[in-house]
Amino acid sequence: MAAAAARREGPGGDGILPSSIDVAALHARAEAMVRLHGQATVTPAGAAFRQRLMELARTGAQRGMIALQGADIERRARAGRVRLIEDGAPADILFDLASTLVALIEQGRGAEANVLANRYLDLSPQGATGWALLPLMVSLQTTDAAAADVLLRPAPPQLIAVGGLSGTGKSSLSRLLGGLYGRRPGARVLQSDVFRKRLAGLPPETRLPPSHYTRRNDAQTYEAMFESADDHLSCESTVILDAVFLNRSEREVAEALAQQARVPFTGIWLEAPDRDRIARVDARTGDASDATGEVAREQSRRPVGDLFGWHRMRSNRAMELILPAVRAAIERPRR
Repeated sequence: MAAAAARREGPGGDGILPSSIDVAALHARAEAMVRLHGQATVTPAGAAFRQRLMELARTGAQRGMIALQGADIERRARAGRVRLIEDGAPADILFDLASTLVALIEQGRGAEANVLANRYLDLSPQGATGWALLPLMVSLQTTDAAAADVLLRPAPPQLIAVGGLSGTGKSSLSRLLGGLYGRRPGARVLQSDVFRKRLAGLPPETRLPPSHYTRRNDAQTYEAMFESADDHLSCESTVILDAVFLNRSEREVAEALAQQARVPFTGIWLEAPDRDRIARVDARTGDASDATGEVAREQSRRPVGDLFGWHRMRSNRAMELILPAVRAAIERPRR
């Protein structure tokens, strides 16, 4: 069953996505894991953990990946990422996270696994090398050797940018796309709203005063997001950028990042009538975005500029209609 699930929802696969994802429940689950790992005892037993991984490896692909990423595994141990969790055996916190992710993947719930993994790293940053280690950790947690190799199959990285004014559904779309591209658990979804809070030293859902929404803060937020994207692309991970991208210069930087990394770029621009956007913004709860109805109205009065090369999509319709059109744009033949 695990191998079938991995094939059905593999990189760029045609797995059937759920019509709705219980994001709140997945976020709560990730938060509980972050607390558990934060309370666990740090151990310097990095060598013991690496040996444990070698003993778990059943395929040549797994052993080769351990050898390739061995330095990163040991570096994480020196940084205190290996801890005594629950059963008392030394384990990297990402290895423990992977046990939950593989359970979801084997149930055919790859989209949920991606949301959970992204939320965990939004709350407990592990860097680009941490995300790049997750496919190996997930592979080693499955008991099906065939599925393990499927999970480690190369997936060429790419950069996908999802832009649009507040309330157009960027985050909802990004969550669904995250589970479809890149090796499991999928793409790293980087949200500008999360980076803005991180720069302020605050959790994602903490509301910020207007003083944090200046042009300088905007520039710092996008710079931090772009730097992270560059790091992840360097580690051959697929990246999805979730941000307004109101300014042409921001869109140009995103494209330049892809060109520099020599990976495909797709820009998706979501559009919806103001009344729909404002209603969506006003209905938000527990969201990283601080946008209000007034902010949404103000955005409508600002020029967006040239959207050349970006795919414009109407988002005031069912996700079942939006998603195939977006996927067609991402998976179109490249010259």
